[in-house]
Amino acid sequence: MKKLSLFIAGLMLLSLLICSFATGATEVKVGKGDLRIGGILQAGYTYNAEDEKGNDSFWLKRARFLFWGTIVPDKVKYFVQLDHRGSISVLDYKMQLFYIEKTQIAIGRFLPNFTLYMPYSTAKLEMINYPFTTTKYAVWRQCGIQSTTKTEYVDFNLGIFNGGDVPNNWGDNNDAKDFLVRADVKPPIEEATVRFGGYAWVGFAPDPNDNEETLKRNRFGGFVKADYTKDDVTVRVRGEFLAAEDEYAYSTKDSDGTETDNSQAFFGHVGVQPVPQVEFMVRYDSHDPCTDKDDDGTSAVTGGVNYYIDAINAMFYLNYIHNMAQWEDFEDYGVVQAQAQITF
Repeated sequence: MKKLSLFIAGLMLLSLLICSFATGATEVKVGKGDLRIGGILQAGYTYNAEDEKGNDSFWLKRARFLFWGTIVPDKVKYFVQLDHRGSISVLDYKMQLFYIEKTQIAIGRFLPNFTLYMPYSTAKLEMINYPFTTTKYAVWRQCGIQSTTKTEYVDFNLGIFNGGDVPNNWGDNNDAKDFLVRADVKPPIEEATVRFGGYAWVGFAPDPNDNEETLKRNRFGGFVKADYTKDDVTVRVRGEFLAAEDEYAYSTKDSDGTETDNSQAFFGHVGVQPVPQVEFMVRYDSHDPCTDKDDDGTSAVTGGVNYYIDAINAMFYLNYIHNMAQWEDFEDYGVVQAQAQITF
């Protein structure tokens, strides 16, 4: 009954907004400040080259509505994102404070600025799926606080969060907190936009054998992002490497202790956009779940074509993913995915 009430309320709000825009309204009146509205709608189809890998299927990936605005001009802003796939759920809420020069302080539940792609708007992803550095290690939405300081040549992030051992958390499972530090360098290069940098996520997970102890959960990475345009042709290069260490507890009849697993992932991405409407891309992903073992890694090559009807606001994705693994008896297989996107 509660979900039905929320769904009806959401439909009423959406109907009100549509009617407002249809009658020529240029703004949404609110009790204080201003309000802007956006949305991300994505649906598609997956075809498995091998039947045993899964069913071919149409799917709805995202149906999201975004609300953001200003409460105190130049000082206090806000951002809210709802996901309507299934039931109405609040994905993000953050208060944004701008009382320190060149610095934003965000408080709430949101995507920390960790890995190259994790904080991206899903409307701005070049391919349908995230690279391995994100899918294997993302902490996703965290409750906490993060500062973002932007200067002409360098951006900095500092953050304190509940903990990456519980992605998409609403609360915490221990007193220890996780810490984020990141730096992005933006060198001035003619005809190109270049950004490179590094980050560290220092995390702590509860020890299941001793609630007063914590276990390490650390990630360290670096990335590069470059866009070069000449004669209306744009070349995009992306790359990232991430190393992780995860401490875990063991208990036997003879002793208790801890051990550490080390793992890593990386990807390289190249895209060429010869005309504004079409972009061709290829990406190589690799993941090694335990660097102390051989023949346990996985990798994938993704080829993609994007067709832009109106930039990212109306576009189609087409990706072919060739999946590979090092272990014995694994047979490579391919997946074709198509996606239609509307953003506003």
